[in-house]
Amino acid sequence: MELIPAIDLLDGAAVRLVRGDFARRAASVADPATTIRDWVRSGVRWLHLVDLDGARDGRPVNGALAARLAAAARSVAAVRVEVGGGLRGLSDIETTLGGGVDVAVLGTAAVDDPSLLAAAAARWPGRVAASIDVRGERVALDGWTRSDPVDPIELAGRLADAGIAHLIVTDVRRDGTRRGPNLPLLARMRAAVPATRLVAAGGIGSAAQVTALAGAGIDGAVIGLALVDGSLPIDVALAAAGQPTGVA
Repeated sequence: MELIPAIDLLDGAAVRLVRGDFARRAASVADPATTIRDWVRSGVRWLHLVDLDGARDGRPVNGALAARLAAAARSVAAVRVEVGGGLRGLSDIETTLGGGVDVAVLGTAAVDDPSLLAAAAARWPGRVAASIDVRGERVALDGWTRSDPVDPIELAGRLADAGIAHLIVTDVRRDGTRRGPNLPLLARMRAAVPATRLVAAGGIGSAAQVTALAGAGIDGAVIGLALVDGSLPIDVALAAAGQPTGVA
């Protein structure tokens, strides 16, 4: 399973929030470029960046910062970087992918504009992913500021049919809490899209939780706060995911 460290970009800074609440910063990353380079030296080969301003405002805001962090990671080793937040049109996606990012992640737009997702996936094969952010039984949109009654499991099937590179599933109520991932939800998602690369996010905070995800057939684990604050050491997390450590 792939370990995928995450950093949120807000107001030009790198942070981690609690449950997506813009007023609750669980941690700030003073020097995100150095943090990311250290992760890559440890063996990380995927990074997950979220433009929180973009997600809230409905347009990319922190693209330049995301590009600088992607470049910092690649100064150490070959790394794949995905960025989401505020991507609402083909021009947004094109700019993001042209700025040193490997995969553009659509969330709100994937729900509100299915034709955009299908067009983007066809235009950039293997470089467009989708995210489903779940709060209770509803899908959370626009930086988790509004909800949609669409069934998350039904939505997963539709997104997979669009030809996405992978699907990221986040339990909003667990994000930034280290309470552990929502394994029942992920099991339902795994059964609904057995042929799609499935990535879990939200609340992952221990080696045992990482191991449980790998055992459940999950392909990737996005971890933020626990890596940022050091409560889950990066080498321990990589080992739990069954991933080799160190720069290849």
